[in-house]
Amino acid sequence: LRFAMAPSDAKWPSPYGDPRSPETIQPYKKPIAREEDQDPDFRALASLGLGLAGLFTKNPYFSWGALYMSISAMCSMSHPEVNMKQATTALMFSLSGLLTGYINEYRLRGHEAAGAAA
Repeated sequence: LRFAMAPSDAKWPSPYGDPRSPETIQPYKKPIAREEDQDPDFRALASLGLGLAGLFTKNPYFSWGALYMSISAMCSMSHPEVNMKQATTALMFSLSGLLTGYINEYRLRGHEAAGAAA
């Protein structure tokens, strides 16, 4: 069997020539990240929901979950310059939920101590 060899001056079927030639290599340019193009971050969204639930129900367990999720969202951001607003809002809601959840226990302990002293 004989195989037909292509002549050395044969052109590639592509109009751009040989795709392996070093002259056609272009350096990679990272695309610019815009806020409207980003997918919503699940952790930040869950943190926001848990923070609101903890804030409105005054349940500290929701707020602890929100705090964990918001810190996790901040640590795993792909574009921190874009997503920081959502993560800090979720962090503030989780901290506010913790404050409102534990402020009642602090007040109740104060009244119990005043009643026991009298």
